[in-house]
Amino acid sequence: MSAMYYLSRGGAPEGPFEEARLVYMIACGELTQGGVCAVGQQAWSPLHAVPALAQALAARSAPQVYGPPPGQAVAHGDAPPPAAAAQPQYNSPAVQPFARKKSNRGLLFVALGAFFLLLAAGAAGAAYLMFFSSGGARSIRASVPQNSELFIEVPSVHQLVADLHDVQFLDTSLRDDKQLFDSAADSIAKAFDISTSEAFTLLASAETLGIAGRKLATEPELVLALGMKNASPVEALLKSARFSALGTVGTTGKRYQLTQKQLPPSAGQDALLKGLADAQIAAVGEAALVWFPRTKLLTIGSDTLVRDLAQVIESGSPSIQDNAAFQAARKDFDASARLTLFVDPNLYTTITDPKLRQVIDAYFKPAGSITGSVRVKAAGFLTRFIGRVQGDKLPRAATYEPPHALDLGARLPAETVAYLDLAATSKLSGADAQKLLLDQLSTLNPQSRASVEQGLHQIEAQLGVTAAKLFEGVGGQSVLGLSATPGVSLEALGVGPQTAANFNLTWVLELKDASEYKKLAAQLKQKLLPAFHEVTVTEDATGGFSVAARGLPLAVGLRAKFLDKYLFVTAGSNTLADRAEAAFSRGERTLKDDPAHQTALANLPDTEHVLLWIDTGRVADTLQKSPLVRAQLAQNGVSLDKIKLTGPERVVSALSVRSEVQNEVWTYQLDALNLQALAPLGAAGALHGALPRLPGL
Repeated sequence: MSAMYYLSRGGAPEGPFEEARLVYMIACGELTQGGVCAVGQQAWSPLHAVPALAQALAARSAPQVYGPPPGQAVAHGDAPPPAAAAQPQYNSPAVQPFARKKSNRGLLFVALGAFFLLLAAGAAGAAYLMFFSSGGARSIRASVPQNSELFIEVPSVHQLVADLHDVQFLDTSLRDDKQLFDSAADSIAKAFDISTSEAFTLLASAETLGIAGRKLATEPELVLALGMKNASPVEALLKSARFSALGTVGTTGKRYQLTQKQLPPSAGQDALLKGLADAQIAAVGEAALVWFPRTKLLTIGSDTLVRDLAQVIESGSPSIQDNAAFQAARKDFDASARLTLFVDPNLYTTITDPKLRQVIDAYFKPAGSITGSVRVKAAGFLTRFIGRVQGDKLPRAATYEPPHALDLGARLPAETVAYLDLAATSKLSGADAQKLLLDQLSTLNPQSRASVEQGLHQIEAQLGVTAAKLFEGVGGQSVLGLSATPGVSLEALGVGPQTAANFNLTWVLELKDASEYKKLAAQLKQKLLPAFHEVTVTEDATGGFSVAARGLPLAVGLRAKFLDKYLFVTAGSNTLADRAEAAFSRGERTLKDDPAHQTALANLPDTEHVLLWIDTGRVADTLQKSPLVRAQLAQNGVSLDKIKLTGPERVVSALSVRSEVQNEVWTYQLDALNLQALAPLGAAGALHGALPRLPGL
């Protein structure tokens, strides 16, 4: 590998880049002025101080003024560096920007062994600094066995993480590449007792990443493989004291044992360092850590699967690329996808549980592979799943309704935390829809059909309306939204009425015929609600009503109104109910005016059958403001400080589901924005639920 340098052109430092890349940038006119700092060094130098760059500049260099490299001290006697010297300063004209390959964080993959996952995370967090395409690493899809039922691949780690630079909800401080690169390398160096320069080259050499699995329904086998551009960084790592050679796998694979390392208390809260230090792989067991130096592939996973992988890369046994289902699935992979997923349809043939098989045959019998892909946009991570199924209980193609533009959610108030918008049109009659529902319930649970059918008959007898006629009155879509008092905290929620005073549920149903619903409202006012002596019922001029609890000091209640062609129902805080009505009926401060909401929907399909939106940033901000939750997150090395949780560029999540049917095969497409962001929320919520209950919490 040629020498590597950080580059500064007046803004945040970039890189490191290989010397050859800098020469190319100069030759193309992308780089005309700036300074460089060699990896591991302390001082900046002008471009012309490096012979290869000086030759490329061809006398175009100019005198420049440099400060110290970011985060580095200035060698100036015994005096400490001034605080203002934390970033280099340049007096140079602006130059044409180029595509910067930088990122904020590494990739985290769910459990396959703590050591390898964290090594992959660190590599992903720094390998993006390499500008070149991945030409030196072996393709993972060419390495895993043909009978793999699950396959996840990152064909270019550095391209994936480089895209993170433009994600708007990530704090701009995360773009200091040198600081991040230095931090990751320092953690790896300390965890494995190798030099910082060896850790640098190890990070920069990681290029491809993949996970494969098989026998998932019986005795799962998994393997994670990391393709390296160069072998020497891995060789240096494996010579460190924590690794012990155990023999060979195949003809070229070298198997290793990894022992745990005890860290001193001074190690602090460095999550990467702790994870790497705690990792261990025993000499005997089902897990194997194997290095294939000839193909520059580092693997960890089930011993038998690793051995079969060795047969693929050494003896030419069929790989997953020879799997006919995988070949057919590749048409679903977007060219700009940074991660792809494949699930073999034959996986379902291995399921033997009779009840589960019955449900699968009824609704989820595979008619093709399940595929997935991840792209990175300014709004965040776009994930797409596509699955094709058939089943004898699925609706017939003749009843299919195409997806619609779902826009009711945009009319909800700005205080909305989450909403679910559903397409409600159907070609079925009310009677046919009721029969279909009961038949499907019977498939899942015969007893549930009888109880639901009995309940429908009781409602019809008591209120004089039928479910079939109510169904036929439904229009294009329906939305259910949850709003919360701005600034509400976990500690302020409490339980019971206190919680209700801070939240509101709003349900809006578009109607094509309101007569049956107004009849239902009248029957509720006359026959059902008066039976509850604890509430007061008030008629509404629209044909609806409102319900308030008697003697309750908090302003909560329920309202049902008919607004134009919509049934509008709210329950909870009266203040939030007023806001919901003002937003929906008069357009006052709605989600339509929220830039984060607009950006989320702009990245999803224009039409769908289901649309879910969650204000992830606001929810996370509320959770992390709880001192106990924040303390637990910090203890586990989790910080949300570098993610924008408020403002127009905050992180939000959205999910769109659409379907189409052809020859009785249903194709479902799921598009999700920042689906991954919901994982920390679940973890934080679990932490909060596990904490001791305190007064008012």
